Amino acid sequence: MTAQGLLREYQGHIVPQSYNAGFVALSLVVSLVGAGSTLELINRRTGPRGLFNHLLLMSSAVSMGGVSIWCMHFVGNRAIDLADGEPDMQVAYSSGFTAVSFFVPILVLLAAFVAVGTNNSVSWWRLITGGVLCGTAVCGMHYLGNASIDNYTCVYRPAYVVSSAIIAIVASNVALAMFFVFRAVWANSWWKRVISAVVLAGAVSGMHWCAAAGTRYRLVKIKPEGIEPSRSATVVVVICLSLSACFIIAISAILRVRNMRRSALRAQQITLGAAIFDKAGRILIDPDGFIPSTVVTDSFLEKNTKEGFNIGHPLFHWMFLASRNWGMISSLVGGMRQHVSQLPHSRTHKDGRRGIQLVSDHGEMIESYDMIFRELFCLAAAALAGRLRTDLTSIGVLWDEILPTGANGRRPRAQQQKPSLGGFAPEATESSDDKHGSLDMAEKGINTRQQDYGRGLLMFLISRADSDREAERFVSAGYRFAELHQVSEIIRSSMHIKSHEFETKLRDMPTYTSEQNQLLPGVHLGFFAIRARVSSGFEVLARKGARNLLPSMALPFKTLEDWQIHFLMQFTNMSVSRILQSFKDDDAFQRATREAEFAGQLSDTIKALREWMQEPLFEDAILTSSTVRVPCQGDEGRSEATMIAMRLVIPIHSVLSSPNCEFVPHSFFKMRQVLPQFNQDFMQGVHMKFGHIPKTIDRREGSQDTTIGLSSKMWPFGRSDTLVGASDVIGLEAIWIGLDLSENCWTGFGFLEDLDWIGLIGNQLLELQ
Repeated sequence: MTAQGLLREYQGHIVPQSYNAGFVALSLVVSLVGAGSTLELINRRTGPRGLFNHLLLMSSAVSMGGVSIWCMHFVGNRAIDLADGEPDMQVAYSSGFTAVSFFVPILVLLAAFVAVGTNNSVSWWRLITGGVLCGTAVCGMHYLGNASIDNYTCVYRPAYVVSSAIIAIVASNVALAMFFVFRAVWANSWWKRVISAVVLAGAVSGMHWCAAAGTRYRLVKIKPEGIEPSRSATVVVVICLSLSACFIIAISAILRVRNMRRSALRAQQITLGAAIFDKAGRILIDPDGFIPSTVVTDSFLEKNTKEGFNIGHPLFHWMFLASRNWGMISSLVGGMRQHVSQLPHSRTHKDGRRGIQLVSDHGEMIESYDMIFRELFCLAAAALAGRLRTDLTSIGVLWDEILPTGANGRRPRAQQQKPSLGGFAPEATESSDDKHGSLDMAEKGINTRQQDYGRGLLMFLISRADSDREAERFVSAGYRFAELHQVSEIIRSSMHIKSHEFETKLRDMPTYTSEQNQLLPGVHLGFFAIRARVSSGFEVLARKGARNLLPSMALPFKTLEDWQIHFLMQFTNMSVSRILQSFKDDDAFQRATREAEFAGQLSDTIKALREWMQEPLFEDAILTSSTVRVPCQGDEGRSEATMIAMRLVIPIHSVLSSPNCEFVPHSFFKMRQVLPQFNQDFMQGVHMKFGHIPKTIDRREGSQDTTIGLSSKMWPFGRSDTLVGASDVIGLEAIWIGLDLSENCWTGFGFLEDLDWIGLIGNQLLELQ
């Protein structure tokens, strides 16, 4: 039939309609793709400020309004065949209204997503407001899009109009509520986001097809030719926008997989992470649940089989002090970066700290390895600061524990047979490093601590964002603060951390640098227990979560008087049980004298310490003959406290049962006690060591022995076999816990039989090492 014939037959009448099943299915897919990309973009939005967050907000509004709603609408209308598919009788659109119908829902959705917000806690009035605006955008776009039809008048059934509006608003509220509730509790795994996307797409599609079922088309005129965009042209635009949404989803999935893969590879290396907490104790993570981190080195090369990298290693001690002097280190970072970039590299990379050859072609360790390791630590901290858009001076202090990461297992035979040049593994191209496995350097006197394939180490720099402005800066950079109980398991699994008490450790971190981990002025009863290590050296019993402190309990007075000190000397070398029994049996202590009062206070404190420790070995501890002054934190800065010490040598194979104590390397514990005194010497040594790097960068450095010798003069922990002597800790009074120098207290302990007691960090004890 001709166009004129069709016009005469249908003009002013309702035109019969049918639906194309293929386009119906396509409209559902387009709506789902748009909704999925929208939720993915919203999930990555971390705050109301910052260019990145603004871009995500606009993109999510375009994805929802332009793809899920607008594209779905026109694909859905393309599924409507009028007058048995006669070309001249199909729907034609007005260009102006079509453009308006594209931008209006985007603007409404911008308001909806702003109303929903980005808070970790769910605000129901915000969600309801956002859901109503989102449903309004769906309904408004649908009827505005129908208003752009140029050759038909749409006839609506009121019941279908109301039902479609209810579907849009209710489903939008349900979808957004599901998504943001999952997001708030960090339970937003991919399949939960898919469910939320399906519900949100159902809001759009359900509203559209409910309204379409109640819509009839009354012919006004035959479709004009060459005036309005053709239906095919509209479909082309829809396809382009839909592909853009698919691209967003694909990129997001690729980034997530890439981050997971990178995290798995980092778990096999020595990594530095930034644990940043806000004033509420929440931790900073990215939208995928990862703590900001970067690789320091792919493995640690040992000079001997007993030199594993741990908190007792001199290099860790240096890093520990460096993190407390970033103000001085920051001026040297440029020279360090230049020096590292000019070292021999096994491959070229824009980041000079990647791909460094730690072992020469002849299997010899690179010169000044210790210095390079320190530089790499400082550069890794600087890289973290740059990523977080903060200064190096604010990146935090090094935590006093190293966590194992990665998986246990043996390196594949094929990789074991491939020699490596060593080096610092790149973060973006780690896959190539698998071709450069650990070099078997045992015959050359060099060892690597990665006999177990896939094992790594994770260190943390800890800081606090105590002001709202500081916290907002991190959020604007694309990170979020989350409750520890919600994300601790996500962090542990995503970063492959091998610690079952990881959440407990995270809870201890916010107070790590606070006064809670400092001894307060006054008189304390302390317990000094030392145990020989199977490999070498000693370890000291310390408080769990405060490894710089001995287990102790405060007594109810501020100072010790001379008569109290003389009173204590009566019980020298007596065990805890004997002391308590003496207080109970001696009639003199039952009378109302000052000695009796002091004995009662001491007895109560011993019992309180025993109850707090919950350690049976404490019963064997004996009282020392003198008291000592201990560094502490007073109201006016550094101060001193007085400590009455109980001592004990714990057998090497004894198992600790106390839930509140743990053993720490003796060298690390000693360094923590003398740290304030070495601060100035440390800063001078660093400037001497690294300050002239830019001037000497093209000159061959001296031998490693010369370097180490110089380091030991400037820095007392510069060598693994060099520890602080008594002369280095002047002012600690009898070597911190100053027990009688002439007293033999090691009876029955084998090789320590003739050792005079000299306290926590005495010379004779060190000589045994």
